[in-house]
Amino acid sequence: MNERLRSILLGVGVGVVPLLLLDLARILDDAVAADGGDTSVWWPVASYLAAGAVAAFGIGAGRKDRLVPTAGAVILLLVVLPTVPIGMAARLPSLPLLPAAAASQAVVFAIAGAYVYAAVRGPKA
Repeated sequence: MNERLRSILLGVGVGVVPLLLLDLARILDDAVAADGGDTSVWWPVASYLAAGAVAAFGIGAGRKDRLVPTAGAVILLLVVLPTVPIGMAARLPSLPLLPAAAASQAVVFAIAGAYVYAAVRGPKA
């Protein structure tokens, strides 16, 4: 497989997987609240940790190839920017992947910022 294509696919993966894990964490938080103790509170924590691990992998991959965190940041920003109610971003179509919780939006912005930093710094990051 072409190295550039592999990097782009890996970047898409590190952009989409944290979104899915954050959505899973939100669903599990709702399940814990609804069950009244039958569901373990550690499952949402594990989902947040897994999202962080994927983000760390994406940042680390930026040391070898800047294309991986760049593609991840583009995916994350395409999903999170329509949720910002200012200027042109408010007119963008909203994608259904982002969890509704504001805390998840902050996490997605933080991960996107880390990817941008890794892409800019490259091997020095």
